Amino acid sequence: MALIPRKYRSHVLVRAPVWLICLTLLWSVSLEPKVLEAAPTASTGPASPTTPAASVVLTTPAVPANPTPSVVLTAPPAPATPKIVDIQNRLPRSFKKRLRKSSRFIVIHSTESGLRSALNTVSRRGYSNYLVARNGTIYRILDKKYLSHHAGLSMWNGLTNISNHSIGIELVGYHNDPFSASQYDALKWLIEVLQRVYKIPDYHVLEHYRVAYGRPNRWVKRLHRGRKKDPGVFNFSRARAGLTSKDPRNSILYDPDVKAGRLIPDPDIDIARVRLVDRGRYDIEVAQLSENVITRRNTAWRIARGHYDEASTVYHFPNGTVMRGNQIRNWDRIPVGTKVFLNRDRTEDVQAVTAVVPVIIQGTTAFDIAGTAYRRSDTYYIFPTGTIKHGRQVRRWDRIPPGTRVLVRYNAPVALASAGRQAVRRNDTVFLVPQSKVLVADNVPDTSRLDSGTLVFTRK
Repeated sequence: MALIPRKYRSHVLVRAPVWLICLTLLWSVSLEPKVLEAAPTASTGPASPTTPAASVVLTTPAVPANPTPSVVLTAPPAPATPKIVDIQNRLPRSFKKRLRKSSRFIVIHSTESGLRSALNTVSRRGYSNYLVARNGTIYRILDKKYLSHHAGLSMWNGLTNISNHSIGIELVGYHNDPFSASQYDALKWLIEVLQRVYKIPDYHVLEHYRVAYGRPNRWVKRLHRGRKKDPGVFNFSRARAGLTSKDPRNSILYDPDVKAGRLIPDPDIDIARVRLVDRGRYDIEVAQLSENVITRRNTAWRIARGHYDEASTVYHFPNGTVMRGNQIRNWDRIPVGTKVFLNRDRTEDVQAVTAVVPVIIQGTTAFDIAGTAYRRSDTYYIFPTGTIKHGRQVRRWDRIPPGTRVLVRYNAPVALASAGRQAVRRNDTVFLVPQSKVLVADNVPDTSRLDSGTLVFTRK
């Protein structure tokens, strides 16, 4: 104090406590942990198990006994990379890889078949760049930079032959059966990767039914949208695929070619609009279109679209007659109740779905036979071992063995002794004889000779 002039000593004594408080606060702040956000570069080194790679936390060695809590904000973990299987070696040797003219779009499809059949089909001529299985595995059919023939007759905003300007992605499944959560996760990841590479906005990721168009036919007299139905107007969710842009062009109701008058609209889009004003009516309309059975409203074209008259589309008439689409001449006389099956190239595929008691064979699925009824409690599966389960009891659909019989819309089985006389005489009644032998009533002239343990399935 001797060095301080007398007239200032009183000021120092009064203000000293204030200085001490300030020094204490500054000292505690200087000892708090420092958080630095570091870019994930190669020089950063591997991250520890508890520290995300995108941030580095540095602390000083000396910490107060009661340090002020600090909050460390880190980026959310990136989604796991799906399993990717490259099967480009399946392409035939005659296939010539060609670069696309541009990469402006991504087009989403559904295979309308099971995995094995789909892989054989798309690999035959490079009909897609990628295929996403129900378990989320991504199959690379053809590298993303090459032209794949996936869109066929197509148009968007006046641009035709969309295959020349787009990447094709197939989802294993059907246009009227929900895709799995694993498929959506893998598809979202794949779309985001392709969007970053090619700068493709959400509204240029398009469903196949939105870009396909058809020439005039007996049902539609002008160029029209709606030649295809995949991956489903009422089935595929853009939001679950990560396509959440608020741009009006990101809606399935947006169609520049219909707006410009180049095409007439897809009739299913009109039903989709009903959802905005009357959800009850919308549900009824969708239910009427979800089956593969011809009704007064559900015509061959509404079910099969552009494939209605092709050899791979099979018609199973109520009287048991089976015809391919290219064999039918009088389309006005197709009876109500006729079942329509798509993608039936092989004879064994036709036999499997049109038999009196359909059977699952290698390459076909329960949906191939039962359609949207495959999970119902009145659809029964008779396994080769004799085990019986209905649709709600099956858990692993990918493990249903070949040789399994499928009964669609049947009553629960009863013992032969409990079945009525009229029931056992009906042509569509099915008997399960001990030792897992399946017989149809037409082939059983005398039911009294059947074993006592026989079970009887009657049609609803």
